[in-house]
Amino acid sequence: MTSIEPAHRAVPATEGEREQMEAAFRAALEQLPENTGFPHDVRELARPLFEVGWISGVRTGHTGPALADVPLPPHTFGTALSNLLAAMHADSGPSIGQLVSYHGSQVCCHGRYWVTRIERELGRRGRESVLYRLSEYRNGAFATALTGVHSWSITALPQHWQRETA
Repeated sequence: MTSIEPAHRAVPATEGEREQMEAAFRAALEQLPENTGFPHDVRELARPLFEVGWISGVRTGHTGPALADVPLPPHTFGTALSNLLAAMHADSGPSIGQLVSYHGSQVCCHGRYWVTRIERELGRRGRESVLYRLSEYRNGAFATALTGVHSWSITALPQHWQRETA
């Protein structure tokens, strides 16, 4: 054997490992709060990552009887899957009703705003152009602060900021 050959041959997941992983994955999803609402395709994106982690843990002895029946904190899975959801939608940009941070060319306007309108159009060369309307929430209503804002001038803020601000 040469030094670049692995000491052990790779073995695909066994049926038993897959069954254990599926049970663990279902249990993880059941621990999420009911209002999480992850779409099926997001769960299916998470499944292979969970499978790799689970089977690696089993094969290296990190999932053993010592932790049987000891649940993880509920936020553990919620955080992992929400990060996956965020990554999946990263290219689509902020959505209507989302809190964003504006850091564009109008320095005097830098700050946090709510997205109240998104305009998408197809340019002459077939490239999509996306412009945002940003608003402040004052006296129970949205007031337009900036229009025609490009996606590179804003960053979506985490969900916990939105709950604190609302």
